[in-house]
Amino acid sequence: MNITFRQLKVFLELFDTGSFTAAATRLHVTQSAASKMIAELETQLGLVLFDRTTRRVTPNDAAREFHAYAIEVVATMQTATRSVEELIALDRGKVSIGASPLMIYGLLAEVIADYRARHPGIHFELHELSTDQTVESVRAGTVDFGLGAVDTRIPGIRTEVVLRDSMRVVVDPEHRLARRRSVALEDLAGFNHISLRNFYSVRRSLDGLMASHGVALASAIEVGSLTAALGLVRQGAGVLIVPGYAAAIAEQWGMHTLAIKQVSPTVHQISLIQRSLTRPSISTRRFLETLLPRLGAHR
Repeated sequence: MNITFRQLKVFLELFDTGSFTAAATRLHVTQSAASKMIAELETQLGLVLFDRTTRRVTPNDAAREFHAYAIEVVATMQTATRSVEELIALDRGKVSIGASPLMIYGLLAEVIADYRARHPGIHFELHELSTDQTVESVRAGTVDFGLGAVDTRIPGIRTEVVLRDSMRVVVDPEHRLARRRSVALEDLAGFNHISLRNFYSVRRSLDGLMASHGVALASAIEVGSLTAALGLVRQGAGVLIVPGYAAAIAEQWGMHTLAIKQVSPTVHQISLIQRSLTRPSISTRRFLETLLPRLGAHR
């Protein structure tokens, strides 16, 4: 069996687009060449991968099973190619990162700015994603690594806790809690709570915290980002519980934050998210050597 890298790339594009024309256009090959590579791949595997009609090409069960392995191989080859190119170019390369918008602002922005000042040849791609999206982007090789709170084992993914953070309450400056430095969780039950949708790790961490203390917080407003939630707090729409790095941003934006009594200052754990079987590119490894100590010192 002699499956080629080009066959795998055509397979992935066809799987995503459902069209030989679209797949060929993306890869800058002719439609006949794309069709021939898929036919050769099917012959080598001894399987039909796509159900073909005059209007649509649909992946079957065999294609869906093969898809995860194809992503793994292509992502590994792309990372290896980049790493060799970066070795030749020395202080040139690219680092691609997935994280939530406020995590990028609160945990990465200063480190990236400092790093770029020393290594101006390094290009950064920052993808603003939920935790679930970050995991899938790491798995697919779209990003080199991600940051997020991951509380389960995920096939094909390795995680390492790199920051243990607090959780704090955010209120607007006119709120009656604004004169206090701390508050008990049960005392928050009388206030309207602004919540994040549960595809964010912050929401899942908070749900676990509430359950462990037997507290339920009423929420009439649910949003899809911490940025939107902080904007609502600033307008007096409710109270918000956020990780410490986001609380620091809230204070910069003129809001007041409170500690939560009887809650561990390391309750929210943020992990480095990487693919299990892939060695990061040289540029990524060098940046992580700078980033991880800075995260470890972040309190």
